[in-house]
Amino acid sequence: MKRENDFGPAIKDFFFRAGDFKGVSSRPQYWWLFLAQFLLGLAAGVLFGIAIPFSLMDSHSLGSNIMFTLTTLAFSIFGYLGYPQLSLTIRRYRDAKVSPWWYLGIIIFSFIGPLLAVSGMGWWLALLFPVIGAIADLVILLLPSREQEVVPFPAQPNTHGSIGVGFGTAVKDFFIRGGDFTGESSRSQYWWSILFSVIIIIPTFLFMLFSIMSIIIGGAAVSGFNSQNVDHLVNSLGTGAIIIVFILFAIIYAWSMLALPALTVGWRRFKDAGVSPWWLIAFNVVSAFLSTLDRNAGNVPLSLIALLLIIVQIVIFALPTKFRDDEA
Repeated sequence: MKRENDFGPAIKDFFFRAGDFKGVSSRPQYWWLFLAQFLLGLAAGVLFGIAIPFSLMDSHSLGSNIMFTLTTLAFSIFGYLGYPQLSLTIRRYRDAKVSPWWYLGIIIFSFIGPLLAVSGMGWWLALLFPVIGAIADLVILLLPSREQEVVPFPAQPNTHGSIGVGFGTAVKDFFIRGGDFTGESSRSQYWWSILFSVIIIIPTFLFMLFSIMSIIIGGAAVSGFNSQNVDHLVNSLGTGAIIIVFILFAIIYAWSMLALPALTVGWRRFKDAGVSPWWLIAFNVVSAFLSTLDRNAGNVPLSLIALLLIIVQIVIFALPTKFRDDEA
């Protein structure tokens, strides 16, 4: 795909090539996205700053709950950027002719510091290793492009959904077109993708639940849990607990890898069913605000409306294609 080095085309390329881990991305493409995410974070931070006074005045008021929901929605956008950001970083490494495995090595190196720190070798190591890793990553990201043979990205815009695909094909399409808001996805493509996501999320969620319970119970048994004495608790539990914490963060990061592909396959499924995909966004935003209104009041009608919105979405996801004879 042709490199697009201006701000707008770089944003478009960022999403459409979310599933491209074999191509390259230039320095301008990477740093335009850095700027865009910085501005997004700045806007979310301002919104958070505005929400704090509302919360301090009355944490149970309608205004406070609405501001909390808006802030949550703003920060939740970053959850959808993890997958395309990972592929963009890997493409930038390839563009500089640096093996993407160095990126994994830098991440592992950065985690060594905290592990050494909890082993009693000094808490300054918890800062030193990540700083060195960040500097190494920055140097690579600033390297110029180098001429090389580029593997073309297989996905094409406005691709129609494939009828009757199997589990493996659907999952592959789920990730390759993970940032593609164009084209359509058939029922089989959508529901196999959802099954895959459920298979990943449920076991890892149970692991997280039991791990957190084990850390809390273990801390209470070893030293008596005291929320104001985190340092003593960590030292009591040892390196094993820190490794579990790293694993928990890795699980959350893995979930973020599913967020954008799940959104785009749902978006394309709406289009394939002949329904405007903007309804998908509207349903979820309305559900978030209904949850806010119902948070303190326990309003049964609001809960029923939220449930109805979920049912409507399921019905739309199950509709046959509007453009072909779709039996799967």
